[in-house]
Amino acid sequence: MGLSAGQARLLTITGRKSDCEFQSMRLSHQKIALTRQLADLSNEYQNSLDQTKLIYDFYGTGDTSTQLSYNLLMSPSALNNYMPTLITDSLGRVTLNSNLAKAARAAGIPQEGLGSLPSDTMRNNFIEGLASSGVITTDMANKILGLPYNQSIGFGGGTTVATTTQSGTLDDFCDYLEKMGDGLTIHIKTNQDMGDACRGVYLHGRKGGEDKNTIEIDSYGTDKTYDVKLSDLLQNDIILNLEAESKCASVLREEAGRLVFSTVEDILDQVGEYFASVLDLGDSYTAKALEYATSKIKDMYIPLKNSEKFEIDHDNMTWVDSTTLRTENHMGWVSHAYKRHSGGHNWNSSAININSMLKAYLTYFEDYKNGVSTLDLYGQQYLDVKRGLLAENKLVTDKKDYMYTWKTGSEVSSDDMGQAAFYDALFNQLCARGWTENDDITKNQYLQEMLQSGRLYVSRTKDDGYYYQSNYATDSYIKEVADETLIAHAEAKYNTEKAKLNQKEEMLDLKMKNLDTEISSLTTEYDTVKNTISKNIEKSFKRYNA
Repeated sequence: MGLSAGQARLLTITGRKSDCEFQSMRLSHQKIALTRQLADLSNEYQNSLDQTKLIYDFYGTGDTSTQLSYNLLMSPSALNNYMPTLITDSLGRVTLNSNLAKAARAAGIPQEGLGSLPSDTMRNNFIEGLASSGVITTDMANKILGLPYNQSIGFGGGTTVATTTQSGTLDDFCDYLEKMGDGLTIHIKTNQDMGDACRGVYLHGRKGGEDKNTIEIDSYGTDKTYDVKLSDLLQNDIILNLEAESKCASVLREEAGRLVFSTVEDILDQVGEYFASVLDLGDSYTAKALEYATSKIKDMYIPLKNSEKFEIDHDNMTWVDSTTLRTENHMGWVSHAYKRHSGGHNWNSSAININSMLKAYLTYFEDYKNGVSTLDLYGQQYLDVKRGLLAENKLVTDKKDYMYTWKTGSEVSSDDMGQAAFYDALFNQLCARGWTENDDITKNQYLQEMLQSGRLYVSRTKDDGYYYQSNYATDSYIKEVADETLIAHAEAKYNTEKAKLNQKEEMLDLKMKNLDTEISSLTTEYDTVKNTISKNIEKSFKRYNA
């Protein structure tokens, strides 16, 4: 090999060797990178072994198969005992998904809450909103609307009663009363021994709309009983006046007062008992409304100053200057003095209109249910009962579009009752606490992260029937357990990625080994060529020095 050729060969070997050494260094860096990736993968796997999930163990059996979810807490079922478990924020407001929020808006519930007791109308709008937003079926909504609104559930009250209700106008209510045979027996007793002191106690009746002198019912001189219908009295189909007449100095002497007031009490007892059987919707609030109505009517229609002697409280009677008592134009007792005939004695007469008394009873009942201070659009009392002219009263029976609710007596299934109780409790809490909308709450992972981070809380009822807010970790039904599914998934991922990295490492090792072999070969060849060049140079010097 000539010197020129040897030098060229030496340069080629040097270049190739340098390239192999660079490739080997690059592969070495790649191997180091693989080592880091393997270390990161190992750390990720170790961290995944600590992953947990929130499960719901309602029965306390230790079952970990039911993952905590918003739908499980906020949909009525045996797993929540048909009572909503609320997800609330730090202010206590209930977190709603978009469908429940739509129903809240339909009911007119402000996001900050009402700050007062809601009405039946708002509750019904809420139930209808649930149906329109797809939370419940229309059939279920109708069943719930047929049950009385439970205004106290979630505030210490019990569950919904198992009796359906019906709503309608006064005409609808009276049709139902007539269909059920709403008989009212009025006992009229007269005392023949009163003589001139008091002529007697009478019941005058006439058909509504006809002339006052058309007598349907009259009781003179004998004890009598009369059967009439509440529906006729409420609609003025028959007008009844209870009247006491005497020529005494006072309007009613003791014996006449005793007879009149015993008759009024008897009527009120019958009416109260019957209305309680129809209007009592099974909750304490309705019972209080009935007690309120009975109390107010007795105050107005039994105005005794001294109950033992039946002394009349004349200040609670309306005095009129008329020869004819038109009691249907007045609320409460009406009294006046008149001469029965020319040259005769001055007689005193006092009477009440039973129709007005029954209408006042219904008005007091409905007024209490909807809030005694309820005002109309003009800032005036929506309902108002007071002694005096009937025209100055605002009776519920005069409002043709007012909707009454009464029991029909039909039994309902326990599931329907549970559904009604659940959504009544939810409605009550929305009105009391307020609400926020967050549709991400339906995602299990998001719900879990929000609870674990302390940004949301769990609110549920305790033994006293009231809702209390707490951290998820203190809730007896929610457990935090190792998430075996995520751990198994992480393990599978670790094994797969580790196998890939090991395969890459083996390939790098093979390439590096081949490069090491080539570098060794190039080094040997480099030394050989270099030695040959050195010998050729030595020969040349010897030749020319000779």
